[in-house]
Amino acid sequence: MLDAAGIRPSDPPPGWSRAQIAQAIHECCGHLRLKCFRLASGWTVISAIEQFHRMCDQEGIKRRGLTERSWRQWEAGDRPSRDYEDLLCRLFGTGPVQLGFASDYTQRPTRSGLALPAPRDPAAYGRLVVVRGLDTPALGEGIAYRTEEEVIMAAARESARFGQRAERTNVGPQTLDQLDADLRRLISAYPRRPVFPTFLEVLELRNRAFELLEGQQHPRQTRDLYLVAGIACGILSNASFDLGKMDAAGTQARTAYLCAELAGSNWLRIWVRGMQSMIAYWGDRFEEAIDLASSVRELTPEHGSSAVRLASVEARAQARLHNTEAALAALTAATVAREAMTRPDDFGGMMAFPEEKQLFYSSTCQVWLGGESRFREAARNASEAVSVYQEAPPERRRIGEMCLARLDVASAHLGLGELEGAAHEVRSVFDAATLRRTDSVRQRLQQVKEQMGESRLRTAPLAGNLRDEIIEFCAAPVPALPEGAAS
Repeated sequence: MLDAAGIRPSDPPPGWSRAQIAQAIHECCGHLRLKCFRLASGWTVISAIEQFHRMCDQEGIKRRGLTERSWRQWEAGDRPSRDYEDLLCRLFGTGPVQLGFASDYTQRPTRSGLALPAPRDPAAYGRLVVVRGLDTPALGEGIAYRTEEEVIMAAARESARFGQRAERTNVGPQTLDQLDADLRRLISAYPRRPVFPTFLEVLELRNRAFELLEGQQHPRQTRDLYLVAGIACGILSNASFDLGKMDAAGTQARTAYLCAELAGSNWLRIWVRGMQSMIAYWGDRFEEAIDLASSVRELTPEHGSSAVRLASVEARAQARLHNTEAALAALTAATVAREAMTRPDDFGGMMAFPEEKQLFYSSTCQVWLGGESRFREAARNASEAVSVYQEAPPERRRIGEMCLARLDVASAHLGLGELEGAAHEVRSVFDAATLRRTDSVRQRLQQVKEQMGESRLRTAPLAGNLRDEIIEFCAAPVPALPEGAAS
């Protein structure tokens, strides 16, 4: 008789083989064949894995990295690899048909005299089929001579198994909470820490999110994981950019945008397009930067300042092309976007675009548009931004942004013929940027050097000394990315 508590037959008829016991378990409980054979052997999943490894050792077969998770997934319906199928058949002393890994097309007679394929595991179909010409309904293809009650109960078991699989998830609340906490910590720390160590931490977090996405989880959890993966790729894009690896930055940004699409997140779509626009801007591809910004201009972010950032990046690209009217219009759009914010950035840190950053983006525009009045406005805006950055507590200070704001002040001083003021700002950048070298600061220093070379101040001894100091500072290399980090 069958013992429902223990699943396997408590007192099988004398001489029953393991295959017969497995068949009885299958007919009683509807488990998939692999699980039935394990239960018929009297093994738990752990002991089955131990038996598997013992068999490999005894037969001189190289051990596999079989895990409890993989075994349970097979018992739930996932298909093992061909290599594992062969080893499982060896373990249970049977064939792939008996374990449910293959179909049996042996012809058999029916009551009507027709030849039909041999029975297949109903779990391979999960649907109810009535075979014409037979006296009784059948589950699956050719599972004949079942009573109505057996067919109905088998269908119910299939639905229950589907529910169990649909309910299964490799992500719990604790997992998502930890990913979120780690992500927020890194986002908050990024602006003040050396770039490369942060890159490595974010890379590890991204890989964890990718690995989880390869498993099964509820749709809402999948969206949350895509958001985590998208933000992580966005940070890696920014870090690659800061380290001067523009191709890697572009690759990370494209993946980040795909994740934003899959997560259904407008603010991340806008943020990533802003990142891509910034990459194009620093690569002197100003029209491309404008096109990228324009592509998501109509999207409304769920929260935060990503739209402010996008408009500000576009304004700088327009200014580099000397499109004065378009640059000023984009700066106005940034102000309007700031006023339209319904709530702050959920993640803050490097993902946010604070007002002081908006100020020095505006000053950059004024520097490139040129003219005495614009240089004076640039000096005011950039100096105000520097003051805000300096007043921030050390744990919130954005070193790279403060350096860029100082270099805008330096450019404004050069435009106004004030070489000593420019030298003070540039040397302040040397001191601050030593701990956090970024490629944008290096490029901006080069631009200041070129501006000095084109001004009436170029023959001054101080200008020559300052150019030499910039060359020496920029010659120091930034850390290299780890192999494969662009993927």
